[in-house]
Amino acid sequence: MMNVVKIYNSGAALVKQIMETELPEHALSLWALGQEGFLVKWKETTILFDPYLTNWVYELSGPPWSRAFESPLQPADCLGVDFVVCSHHHEDHMDKQTLQVIAESEKTRFIVPKAHLPLLKEWGLQDEQLIGISHGQTLELAEGVRLEAFAAKHEQFEQDEAGEHKFLGFAAQLGSLTLYHAGDTVGFPELVEWLRSKQVHIALLPINGRDFVRGGQGIVGNCNYREAVEIAVQINADMLVPMHYGLFPHNDENPAYFVDYIQRNYPAKKFHMFAPGERFIYMK
Repeated sequence: MMNVVKIYNSGAALVKQIMETELPEHALSLWALGQEGFLVKWKETTILFDPYLTNWVYELSGPPWSRAFESPLQPADCLGVDFVVCSHHHEDHMDKQTLQVIAESEKTRFIVPKAHLPLLKEWGLQDEQLIGISHGQTLELAEGVRLEAFAAKHEQFEQDEAGEHKFLGFAAQLGSLTLYHAGDTVGFPELVEWLRSKQVHIALLPINGRDFVRGGQGIVGNCNYREAVEIAVQINADMLVPMHYGLFPHNDENPAYFVDYIQRNYPAKKFHMFAPGERFIYMK
């Protein structure tokens, strides 16, 4: 059963806030939706990253995969989103139930690793709704909006028969601002090299880590809090946002360890800890 925990903002009030948020060109807003789900707005463009808005994982696998809090948005709340970007096919990142509902919108385009295009077509999404992307590829999504993909290691590189990477992270250039959404990944030297020249303003990185016990349960791991901080420092990101914690208690990390590590080692590094449904406005 889902544990009902009060969240910061949700439902109609959150939808209204998203619609009414107006920003200058040198600012963007983010709303945290849980796990690695974020809605990003720049000017009038909205991008939804890795939305897990249902209880699909629990319905597939049962305990202990119940949510620690309800989703701030429901899939039907997202029919006006311009783009949905999914980093890889795990159900808490590429949620079949969420994507099928949002696909009822004629407006929304779905950007996924090319390796997963056949799966989304099986789920009923149409060719004209889908945009495949590969490692190293850059897409011009709208005026002033570009998306570049980078391979991720979750915990290893995985590719299909055509050589397409199954796990990706994304650098979104929004006017003069750059946001990096890592998807699921561990740290590795090439990632730092790829991102150093991107002048990342906001880095969204997982912190739930990995260990022997979870590996034995078939749970694939991510950066721990130390790795996330060190990656952000090495790429000179202006601000770090930790993600992939708090939703599934058995695959989690205490975010207080993240705060302690960054404050002890890099007290000048900016970071932000989100409450579910919270809006954060970043200005250059």
